[in-house]
Amino acid sequence: MPNEYTELYAWTHGAFGDKEFSTADFRENFPSPHPKKVLSDLQRLGYLRRESRGRYRVVRPAEWLDSIIERGDRSLDIAESAGLPYAYSHETAITIWTDGGYWTGFTRGFRPLHMEVLKKETNAWLEYFKRSGARAITDRDRRTLFGVVHVLHPVVRVRASRHRGARVVPITDALALAETSPYLYERVIPILRRKAARGRA
Repeated sequence: MPNEYTELYAWTHGAFGDKEFSTADFRENFPSPHPKKVLSDLQRLGYLRRESRGRYRVVRPAEWLDSIIERGDRSLDIAESAGLPYAYSHETAITIWTDGGYWTGFTRGFRPLHMEVLKKETNAWLEYFKRSGARAITDRDRRTLFGVVHVLHPVVRVRASRHRGARVVPITDALALAETSPYLYERVIPILRRKAARGRA
């Protein structure tokens, strides 16, 4: 079910289409005690574009959908601002250590970002992602998943290396994971072995 703002977006698009409209136009069509706040919220959520002071235009549905995917693609950077220890892990670590050259473990509708976090800080991470407008679950959660989701793997100790600005488990850990599924990672195992041999851990 769509939330109230998504429904309001649909009705606003129905009322104004691609035409520019003013705060007064909005109030005339949608009775509201706080039209400026509602318009501000719609703009913040990506449903409207502010053209000038007090004048707006509805973002086309196709453009709005593309923006959701684009925001998801930037999700790898969100964890850095939390101020808590973490390391991208599992399939995500292999993607990072291969410089984005090898992606696996996702579908066209679901892109998990696996990360190890301290067990005692799991709830803090869930709250942080919620505040940041990003989705996060623990590796034990069972629910319908879509889009970019941070999958938290609670551990007693986080071991992290830096690779191209990302915090990720050491290359030796990524290599060990790849070697447990040689048919899946056949192409990248030699790359990971070379990096591990060069001491990129």
